[in-house]
Amino acid sequence: MSKIYDNWYRLVEAVLRKEQFRELSRSASIASSASTFGAISFRDLGFLNDESSSTNLRQLEEAVANSQEKLVFISDFSPAFDVEDVLLVSVEFLGSGTFGSVYTLVMNSGVRIVVKRLNSGSISELEFKRRVDIVGNVWHENVAPLRAYYSSTNEKLMLYDYHSKGSIYALLHGQTGANLAHVDWGTRLRIAIGAARGISEIHTQNDGKLVHGNIKSSNIFLNPQHYGCVSDLGLTNIIETTFMPNARCYAPEVKSTQNVSQESDVYSFGILLLELLTGKSPAHVNLVKFVNSIKSKFRTSTVFHVDLLKYPAIRKQMVKVLEIGRRCIAKSIKKRPKMYEVVNMLESISKMNTGSSVSLERKLVFVKDGNATFVLEDMLRDSAEVLGRGTFGSSYKTVLGNRDISITMKRSKDVNVAFEEFQKHMEVIGRMRHESVADLKAYYFSREEVLLVYDYYDEHSLYALLHGTERTPLDWETRLKIAIGAARGISHIHMQDGRKLVHGNIKSSNIFLNQHQYGLVSDAGLAKVMKPVRRAVMRTPNYFAPEVKDTQKTSQASDVYSFGVVLLELVSGKPSQDTTEEDEVISLAEWVHSVISDDWAAKVFDIELMRYQSDEEAMTQFSQIAMDCINFVPEYRPKMSEVVKMLEEISGVDTRGPLSIESRLEDLLPTLTLRMVAAELESSRLLD
Repeated sequence: MSKIYDNWYRLVEAVLRKEQFRELSRSASIASSASTFGAISFRDLGFLNDESSSTNLRQLEEAVANSQEKLVFISDFSPAFDVEDVLLVSVEFLGSGTFGSVYTLVMNSGVRIVVKRLNSGSISELEFKRRVDIVGNVWHENVAPLRAYYSSTNEKLMLYDYHSKGSIYALLHGQTGANLAHVDWGTRLRIAIGAARGISEIHTQNDGKLVHGNIKSSNIFLNPQHYGCVSDLGLTNIIETTFMPNARCYAPEVKSTQNVSQESDVYSFGILLLELLTGKSPAHVNLVKFVNSIKSKFRTSTVFHVDLLKYPAIRKQMVKVLEIGRRCIAKSIKKRPKMYEVVNMLESISKMNTGSSVSLERKLVFVKDGNATFVLEDMLRDSAEVLGRGTFGSSYKTVLGNRDISITMKRSKDVNVAFEEFQKHMEVIGRMRHESVADLKAYYFSREEVLLVYDYYDEHSLYALLHGTERTPLDWETRLKIAIGAARGISHIHMQDGRKLVHGNIKSSNIFLNQHQYGLVSDAGLAKVMKPVRRAVMRTPNYFAPEVKDTQKTSQASDVYSFGVVLLELVSGKPSQDTTEEDEVISLAEWVHSVISDDWAAKVFDIELMRYQSDEEAMTQFSQIAMDCINFVPEYRPKMSEVVKMLEEISGVDTRGPLSIESRLEDLLPTLTLRMVAAELESSRLLD
């Protein structure tokens, strides 16, 4: 585990010490009177001036230091912030839910992390870890992924991404001091479809036995494509809680969290549909009675939210969604549909509006946060610089005149799928948020061509850095950081779309440097939506694994092979293929295989690396990882998550943040804990 992982663990551990929380709670009156919570420290409270309290605190800190518990990261997740950001963290109390309290940690860089602190008195550590292992394996674009968890005798924590757009409950009903946003019908339908897809995926997990158990609008969020995304998965069967009598989002047969079922999930989803249609909260209105009181179909319109009645063209769709909602809330369990059936019904409704695809075809669609910062005409009007021709099209640099913004535009006429399939694939790609994967900003689709928009990177590609005319020598540490970053990015890509997504075009010209000088992967996921390119006409065939005869045959295993070639480029300084004096083309992988001997290091290592003699062992291990990746047999190649771990072990430390930060963290821990308590006390004071 790299140092940044350990630092994040220590941060969260500091924020959530139960013993300190109890100690601070006794001094609530002192804390609540503080005017600035972020700047206060333990010593400011006064109660720690007591000698016994100070002794208890020292004992507690010693116990924590000697604890063997660790924050466990799911898969290859890497926090998107530096260690230095930890020093300026603030804490915000979001609220208390069915299973515990929720906080967000806000870094100085703006990165937010959501921490759920469970009411964990009755949960065994063994059962908790078994359960989160199941939940951690659920990877779907409409299910909020569990990023990490922490378990000790007294504490159970679950960590998630922060959703900037807030919950569907807040979107529909507003928050304290916030104006109610207008939510159009298209957005409501996408919320329903996304949430249904997520729940349906959950129901297929753990041999078809996994249950969510706590579906309600406050646990549904908007993903970047404005589809519903289900959160708070997997707690119902391990935390026994009796539901409140006014909790009308649960099925009538459910009395506590111990007897939820997939059928009760369907019922709760039906309540969500009614909430989307009516705009009314189930906490204030019995939606089942309200909807069932409308017997005549001529009075059905009285159910719908007043904003939706302004558009008669969507009435037919709303009525059909209402019918689905009524089927879901059937009192008889046997009469409720399965979630996959609900998905099919909702998706068929979304296709009723035949004009929607046409309108989306003819405009630039923004996938990141959905915010349009420029229009198609801006891109086409301004001058463009040709960057190069790649496997799937040409790339251009465009400077948007009035905004002084540089973007990269990829243009292709070789799309091989219909608009609906292309749109869905772009949603998967747009959902990826990782510091080592280039963000897709927007796309344009027509029958003639597609345009893909990315940020422009001032740093040259890895190919240009290694082989370009204006190349500068790269030291060993820089090359290792590039490899680690790119490996993290590819591993993250492989976790998307139910762990089925493939990059399909990994090469040094598609790897750039991020702000921390780690490798960053671009052009992800295009192979499956473009017309197949045969090996005979590929521009860079030696990056592709031997089993790949055309780009439609790429796989995660072939991605590993391609990355192995990139590793060989990094350690040798040679391109993926070269031409002999006899005009014979030799691939880098074949050449390395041919020179393996006792002194192969002298033949393979880039001459610029020979001065780093103290790193020769690390370079040899690096080369061996590359050789494992380019194994002729796909099944013998390592997974990308394994490659990440091996490269990080070679590195030894994560160089993104100075290690001296650790000593300063020790002084920060009490302040962080206090900020958490103060945030909750302040929230309670405002409510009172």
